[in-house]
Formats: sequence, C-alpha cells, structure tokens
Amino acid sequence: MGTPSSTEISLPILGMNCTGCASNVERAIGTLPGVSAVKVDLKANTANISFDPLKVDLVEFQYAITQIGYEIPSEEITLSIEGMSCVSCSSHVGSALSDLTGVLQATVNLDKATAKVTYVPQLVTLDQMEQAVAQAGYGAKAQAAAESAGSHGSPQAPETPVSPSAEKLTWRFKSLL
Repeated sequence: MGTPSSTEISLPILGMNCTGCASNVERAIGTLPGVSAVKVDLKANTANISFDPLKVDLVEFQYAITQIGYEIPSEEITLSIEGMSCVSCSSHVGSALSDLTGVLQATVNLDKATAKVTYVPQLVTLDQMEQAVAQAGYGAKAQAAAESAGSHGSPQAPETPVSPSAEKLTWRFKSLL
C-alpha cells in the first residue's frame, strides 16, 4: 500500500579517532534491521542514519555502538509531572516521552510524580519533552538544579535541623523494632 516510513537522524558518537573507527561504527549500525543508509562523519563525530523506526530504534543504535567500544553522549533529567492519578496516567506520560526521537529511557514514578529521562541532548530538548507530556494531557517541568544535584549523590544539609530529643526518640523507636 505505502512505502515503509523512513526517519533520518544525525547521531553524535564519542570515541572515534580514525577512519577505521568510522568504518566500524558504519558496519555496526548498518547491519541493524531497518537501517537503509548510514554515513559516519569522522570530523563531526556523527553518524547520519536513515532507518525505519518500526524496525529499529535509538536504544538498538546505542547498544550496537557501545558493543564496539564507542558511545552516544547522553544526559539525565528528572521532570516533575502534574496531573497523574493512576498507573494508566504514568503509562501515558512514559509513552509520550519514550516516543520522542532522542529519548533512550523514560521511567515514570507515580508516587513521586516524576519522570526520570535519559536522552541525547543533540536530538531532543527539554521543551520537546514538556510539549509531549502536555499533549498527553499532563504538565511537566524540570526539577530545580538543587533537587537534581541531590539525586547525583551530592550530600545536602537537611533543611531543618533535628533536635537531640527527636534523635533519641528515633533511636529508641528503631531499637524496639
């Protein structure tokens, strides 16, 4: 009936330093099902790929590239999500984010009303993520830098100091368990 859908992306690749590296990346990506063309630009450190998104996705590109010793630069962000009230809501938010080209993984936590997104910043922006969540019927906003710094293991001082009597009460309670 119709021709297969084709998508083109320019995927950043880290770790290439010679034409042999570029050939290895081309070969690894080119053997994936659904890839119709791949051309690596060594100077720009990118792989220009034409593919059928119904047969192959960004996660498979990432896997193929890391298996041969290179990587796709990615970042992680936590979004505060507004309006979720059930598992179905979190599923809609997760799908909206995962469907964006450039999102490697989206994990939605209904209890915390957050979505943790691993993405390729050269392919998708925060605005696009927020718009996708809005189109699904919810609100999304990046958490403040201070909040995300805490999630990366940076120690933060508690906002309110704990009184010595509260510490004793906590200790006594724990010793009863």
